[in-house]
Amino acid sequence: MPKKRSRSVSVSSQSSISSNGKSGSLSSSEDSRTPSLPRKQVKKHVRSNTDKEASRSKKAKKSKANKEDPHEEYLAAAHGIARCVDLFCKVDKLIKIGCLLQQEEAAEKGELDESEADKETRKKRLSAMSLKTRDRYTRNYQQLLHLAPSIRSLINDRTKARELIKVTHKMNTAISATRSDDAARLKSQIGHYAAPIPSDGDLKPAIYNGNPSRSHLGVNHPVLASFLCPVSQLTEFTQDPAEGQKKLASGGILMTANDFPAFLWSGNPPGCDYDDEAMTEGLFQGYLIERVLRHIFTGPSTALGQDSRATRTCNAALHDMTTVEAEHIAYACVQARFGISAQNKWSDIDGKFKYPEFYYNIIDFIRDCGDTDWVQELKKWWNVMLFKNEDGREGGSEARASTDERGKEFLGFHG
Repeated sequence: MPKKRSRSVSVSSQSSISSNGKSGSLSSSEDSRTPSLPRKQVKKHVRSNTDKEASRSKKAKKSKANKEDPHEEYLAAAHGIARCVDLFCKVDKLIKIGCLLQQEEAAEKGELDESEADKETRKKRLSAMSLKTRDRYTRNYQQLLHLAPSIRSLINDRTKARELIKVTHKMNTAISATRSDDAARLKSQIGHYAAPIPSDGDLKPAIYNGNPSRSHLGVNHPVLASFLCPVSQLTEFTQDPAEGQKKLASGGILMTANDFPAFLWSGNPPGCDYDDEAMTEGLFQGYLIERVLRHIFTGPSTALGQDSRATRTCNAALHDMTTVEAEHIAYACVQARFGISAQNKWSDIDGKFKYPEFYYNIIDFIRDCGDTDWVQELKKWWNVMLFKNEDGREGGSEARASTDERGKEFLGFHG
């Protein structure tokens, strides 16, 4: 390989180059007659510490901007969907069904020009759905467009199909991650929340004893077994708790999503005041789900009824949650049930118990309940529990003052 010629010029050779480009030495007389020109002083700019800090800050911001996910809006929406809309939502499927339902509505109004083949395909897809399922998809699709308005442009532009696939995949992953993150944060606190009066100590036997396995929880724990027992079988369980535990473990007492567990009811222990003739009395007011819902939406420091000490924005504010709805209650019930179970990792199924069915059964029970007075009172109760105002997070000062005493009454046992 030939050596690269050096382009550097020595100081001595530079001094021998004349102004006309020819080499040669200047005579002493010429040198003396030529006045020496003063060298121009180049003033160097010395950067101050402030300039350096500003430059570093600018670079840091630029680096952060480059690292930010361009789909941040959709990921934030996915967190909200998990906690407030539909825990088991598959965004890609929701968009497909939502668009079909919109097309059907437009066709009925005579606003859609479509082929017979497209019409038949849509009818076939939607005909298998119950009215309740269709209503849920319609409601959830509207929520999706509200939480992530930019996704509408991806849905309506066929040239952005690939980006839409990428976005929905990320959102589905984020929904699952939200459920897992909330469950992980609850893990260390669930023993405290499951105790009727936490100030008197956690449950005995201890829920967490240094063993990473959860095999001693669920029906294998004498107290938690009564929480998980179907409320319809609670009387039988309490007559002989040891035998009741065995029946729960063996399937002698069946736990399914269609038979609500005792911990959903108020009382100490949960469900102790259950009455078949007035089954909604105390339903969805169990102290465990109350604490879990607060932990998730207004922060762990509020779980036992105290004011928030958090320095970060709570999930209720992040998701623009102003009132407690059926979906929030159902989410807390799922997290509470998993938190006290013996499952070491998440699964949609725990024996015969199916979490998706449990979740949707709770939402449908509240939304479809014929006793509208009970539903309104339940939501007011939850608004007081979470926001200390029966009108919700944005209730006026007058409404807050009128519910202060009511809130104290509600918090008397649980605080």
